[in-house]
Amino acid sequence: MIMTKKETPIAKKNTASLRKMAREQEIEGWEDMEREELIVVLSGTETPEPKPEVKPEPIPQLAVDPKASIKPKPLAEGVTEGHVPIGSKAERMREHLAKQLKVRILIPTEPKEKPGMTVPVILNSYRLNIMKGVYVDVPEQVAEIIMKSQKQTMAALNNPLNLSNSDHPKKMSGEGLGNLDA
Repeated sequence: MIMTKKETPIAKKNTASLRKMAREQEIEGWEDMEREELIVVLSGTETPEPKPEVKPEPIPQLAVDPKASIKPKPLAEGVTEGHVPIGSKAERMREHLAKQLKVRILIPTEPKEKPGMTVPVILNSYRLNIMKGVYVDVPEQVAEIIMKSQKQTMAALNNPLNLSNSDHPKKMSGEGLGNLDA
């Protein structure tokens, strides 16, 4: 019966065992050999051809100034972006958002806010400043985040345990809230 390399007892051993055997037999260059080479050398069927030495190519350095960035600019009426360093994840997020469908939204102003106030939305260090009180077109992902935030704010304000809510248990019972009376 003829045994192939896969059927030899040596071929059944794991790589760590093969390396240990090669070290014990003082086989030259065993540290750099792959599993298949170790099997060939240890089974004694033939001597492997030495692998040509491959030097890793140096990684080309980006010719980008680390302080270089895309200057903040208005993206649409009522939407501006923050600082975007070139090659950063903020730049990749900017490109990702630019490909998305645009959604028209309105962020309401608070009663005592000055005109022109903005809401910041930050995704992977990419900042968008969205003006309040005007309809603006924003990427779909940004619109979802703003809508979720507004829903959470409304849920918190309408929570019966919120002290400013008229349905607060102590207000309904006529019991005073002390210095927390809202």
